[in-house]
Order: sequence, then structure tokens, then C-alpha cells
Amino acid sequence: MKTDNYMLGHTQGQCACGQTHQADELAALAQGANAEEKALSADLDKTIFSAMFPDENFRRKFLKAVGASTALTALSGLIPLDAIKAFAQETKTAGPLEKKTLNVGFLPITCATPLIFAEKLEYFSKQGLDVKLQKVAGIALIRDKMINGELDFSQQVMPVALSMSGGFGSPPVPTRILTILNQHGNSLVLAMKHKNNRDPKNWKGFKFAVPFETSHQAMQLRFYLAKAGLNPDKDVSFRVVPPSEYVSNLRTGNVDGFFGGEPGGQRAVFEGAGFIHLLSRDVWKGHPCCSVTALEAFIKQHPNTFLAFYRAIIGASLYVSQPKNRVGMAKTLALPNYLNQPEIVIDQVLTGKFADGLGNVRNVPDRVDFQPFPHWSTAIWLLAEMRRWNFIKQDVDYQRLAQQVMLATDAKRLMAAMGAQAPEPSFGKEVILGEQFDSNQVDAYLKRQVIRG
Repeated sequence: MKTDNYMLGHTQGQCACGQTHQADELAALAQGANAEEKALSADLDKTIFSAMFPDENFRRKFLKAVGASTALTALSGLIPLDAIKAFAQETKTAGPLEKKTLNVGFLPITCATPLIFAEKLEYFSKQGLDVKLQKVAGIALIRDKMINGELDFSQQVMPVALSMSGGFGSPPVPTRILTILNQHGNSLVLAMKHKNNRDPKNWKGFKFAVPFETSHQAMQLRFYLAKAGLNPDKDVSFRVVPPSEYVSNLRTGNVDGFFGGEPGGQRAVFEGAGFIHLLSRDVWKGHPCCSVTALEAFIKQHPNTFLAFYRAIIGASLYVSQPKNRVGMAKTLALPNYLNQPEIVIDQVLTGKFADGLGNVRNVPDRVDFQPFPHWSTAIWLLAEMRRWNFIKQDVDYQRLAQQVMLATDAKRLMAAMGAQAPEPSFGKEVILGEQFDSNQVDAYLKRQVIRG
């Protein structure tokens, strides 16, 4: 797959609408755009506008198509938004990169595979970017590095970007999710001493490790326990533990189990410290795990750099999502500068052929996947659970926040430019442990949830 030809080109005499105009029609279009551009120049930061649309003829066509007022409205809050980004992706000539050397944070778990292989397979360099990957131990630390400006882009678990943007528990820091790095790729693991205690109804007093108190792992585990009749706030306790320390905490008895990203679960089996009680896909099939995030402020200041990085990470995600391309990947991921884990452990996660610690060898081909499209409905379920468990103290506009943070429309366009299919952005339904969640009916969903125990 080529990574340097993601922009949609125009054929001679063809407008952005895809229709071929006669010469006099094109002339009229350009003439009309002159007036629009004059109106724009009085109010719009032409430096940003020209950087995004360096071709003068195309810029005039764009202004004629959408109008100066629309352009002003969109660019006044430049985050990548629909009309601007759609046209930017279709220009033949990309604008100059505002920043070529980027610091990108990742967590040492298999979720980081697209980022790692975007570097290894030169997806970044083909976009003119010099990316410096930085391994960061935990969720809070990688979040703080983003806020402090130490990182330009980062891996981050869902729904941290939602919390940052919504200002839940701290001042808001508008953050955007470009892509989902992976689906599934997590497991609920218990210490071996509990191998005959598989019914969660009997888990009162258990201590669980999660990577972050409002991570998707914590929300899924809370849902699972509540479904079994336990009150997660009273009957069990949670400890925030970096992914690299799951197994050591399990082995020493500091926790009874953990819900976290791989290869933590498989490493626990490898060392005989625990067994895989269930995979995260058994709770919520297709759920998002980690994402690629950027601060809105960075996007405003570096629109062309943002687009170049966006194209690279989508290209790499589409590549690693193909099972045939995963052959030999574990060897690279196992390196000390990446995951620093046994190759056999990582390979069992990527292939889905694994030992579960209970004497079984399982074959689950979609144990982990790497589809980049960010679904709004997944964000809304996570927000609903955060509200359910009082991590969000007030009612919020769930759909609006999901649309602001999850750049589904932009991801779809970039994927289409690469020949990949993506669903239409919409507020759909999710199924968690057999229970249907309608992202259009959050209040009704929350009224049905009863904390039992």
C-alpha cells in the first residue's frame, strides 16, 4: 500500500463536486470566487487558509462552493471539520508541514502496533514526518505529557480524551480522537488460586487492577460485576496499575485479578501467575481500546502536519488489520524499545491461538483487531457508564461531545481515499453482555441500570 498518495487528485477540467464543467462555466466559477475571497480576506487568517489550500485556483473553487461565511465559521474553530478537511484532502498539492519532527507517546502494549509499524514501515517518513516514538509507562503520565506539550500525538485509552474534553474532574482540555488503534485485545485475568471460583457472584472482597479509573477496562469490569449482582463501589476495590505491573501485582497477591490490555493476560499465563477468565470481546464485541489523540490547540497550529500524521496512522492501521500481514510482527513488537515481552506471548495475542491457563488452547482469530474508524456510539456508552458510576457529576450532551471528540467523518474520508470502506458516521447501537444499548436513548438506558448488591 502506498502511503504518499492519500490525497484525492483532480482530473483536468473537473470540479470538487466530481462533475466536469465547460470552460465558460469554470471561468464563471473562478470569477465568482474572487468576490468570495475578497470577503474572506477581511476576517480570516489567510496564513492558515492558504496553508491548507495552497493552490489558488482550487481555493477560489472552494470559496465559491461553500461561501465565505461557511469558511469563516468552520475555520474560526479549526479542529479538523467537515467542509475544510474534505476539500483539503482533495487538493493535488499539500501545504507545507508546519512541524516535521514529532514526539509521539505510546504504551508498551499490543494496542500500539499501528504506531510501531507506522514507524517501522516508513508510513510516517513517506509523509515527510520525523516521528520520535516515546514509550510511556501509564495512562495518567501519557495524558500529562500531552497536556504539558511534551507529546504532539499519543496513544490513549478510551475514554480519557472524552474526560479531558468534557472537563470531568479537571479543567477542560479539548482533545480529539483521530483513530481507534485497536478493538478487543484485553482480558479479565484472575490469580491461579481462583481457578475454581469462576462465578463473579462470589467475588466480594476482590481487589482488581485497572489501568485508569475511568478507562474502558474499568467501565467494562464494573458492568460485568453489576450484571452479576455486585456493587462495584462497595463489594470490590480497584487499583490503578500501569500495564507493565499487572503480572507482578497478581503474582505477589496485591490483586486478585486485572482487566487490562495485552500482552498482560497472556504474560500471566506464560508465567503461571494467572488464567484468562474471559476476553474483553466476550463482554463487548467490537469495543474500542486505545486511540490516537491530539490536542485541539496543536491541530489549530499545525493543520498540514496533522493531516500528514492522520494519513500515516490510518495507512498503518489498515495494514496491520490484515491477518496475513501479522506474520513475524511479534518479533518486532517484542524488542526492548517497544513492548519488551517474550515473542511467543505477543504472537499468541496477534494470532488468537493461545493457552488460557486452564489447560485449554483456544483459537479466537479476532482476539485483537486494528480497525481505525472511531464509532460515536462506543464513546456514548462509555460516557453513559461514567455518568452511571458518578465519574461524571452532571448531565451532558453525550452526542455532541462524541461528535466533537471522535473524528469519524474525517476518518471515513481518509479511509475512502485509501480504498478502504468505513461506515457512515451515525449514532448506532452496541451490545454489551447481551444487552442492547441505543446511543440515541442514553437517559432511558441509565434509568434501567440498577446498582444491585
